[in-house]
Amino acid sequence: MKKISVLVMFFMFLFGSHVFAEDLKVKDIELDPSIMASVGDKFNLNIYVIYDDESTLHDANDPYYRRSVGLTKTDFTISDPHLLQVLSNGMVKMIGVGSSKITVKVENIEKSVTISGSLDNAIDGGYLKNGVTFVPMKEVVQAMGGSVNYLGQQGLFEIKVGSKQVSLPKSGTKASLNGNSLTLKSPLLVQNGVTLMPASVLSDAFGAGLKNNGEMMQISIGQGTMDIKIEQPKKQSSAAATTPAKKGKLYAVPATGDMKGWSILKGHPYEKSVMVYFKVEGTIVQIHTKDISKVDLNKKVKWTDVNGKKHTNTVKELYLFFGKTSGLYSSELLYKIFGQTYADWIAIGSINAEKYVDQYLQQ
Repeated sequence: MKKISVLVMFFMFLFGSHVFAEDLKVKDIELDPSIMASVGDKFNLNIYVIYDDESTLHDANDPYYRRSVGLTKTDFTISDPHLLQVLSNGMVKMIGVGSSKITVKVENIEKSVTISGSLDNAIDGGYLKNGVTFVPMKEVVQAMGGSVNYLGQQGLFEIKVGSKQVSLPKSGTKASLNGNSLTLKSPLLVQNGVTLMPASVLSDAFGAGLKNNGEMMQISIGQGTMDIKIEQPKKQSSAAATTPAKKGKLYAVPATGDMKGWSILKGHPYEKSVMVYFKVEGTIVQIHTKDISKVDLNKKVKWTDVNGKKHTNTVKELYLFFGKTSGLYSSELLYKIFGQTYADWIAIGSINAEKYVDQYLQQ
């Protein structure tokens, strides 16, 4: 009889506890106020759901009323999913530089935590030219959790970071941000086979803060940061500085045909490979470039792929290959494999036509 009584009391306790548990209501949610992480870090969020039955006195830290809950057990949203990734085990991975917010909701209570990510190691390849600081486009955008693709037919680099889409022209300064006009401080620059963009794109398009001490540029996005090493232009020796440059004087001639009404700039260093058109209307200067380089497209080029296999193709075949695969392979890899052939193909985008037109107009 004693055993039966004990069992009955035990089941009554379980039944009573079950009913009691059903009476619990979510009172609050506790989260870390903010989290600072490095890009690539994986971590768990500390989430505690605070319950109350409104009838029993209890300690605030009683584990029955203060329960740890995994993120995937809640109804959560991420404000900037290009910066954070929730893994299958419930951990969170920082995948980009910037700040994002995770909002956790349990029943009718919700709380948010801001998570910011920074890059530990500085990125190489920044460059200073004519007073404009350039940064390696693909590497910087990927560090921000974005992507870069080259659209060969349109001659555009398409950048996507979260909900923002920026289109940068291979040559010229007419860009766009989510379909709206955006003017670059300078055309894109190609340095050692790597495409660079003006750092101002980061502030104009993504609201980034830029701090440059001459040798390093710090880029701030939200509470996250990354550093870019800036290569300084080589200083001329005093002897070279006093020697006049052997360049023809800039002048202009009227354009004809489809470009009638424009002027053609003459006397610049790229005159044999690039036709520079410009038009002045009041304070607005329009610039257009056209590739007129005479390249032997039938010239055969020998190259070795990443597996060590040797190939031979004509320049024309390689140019078609570059156009079709832009965005699939990095400029660094293509330059390493094809060298000057690839550099010649992409060089048209690095010519600063605006600089020479400005020189002519000042002259």
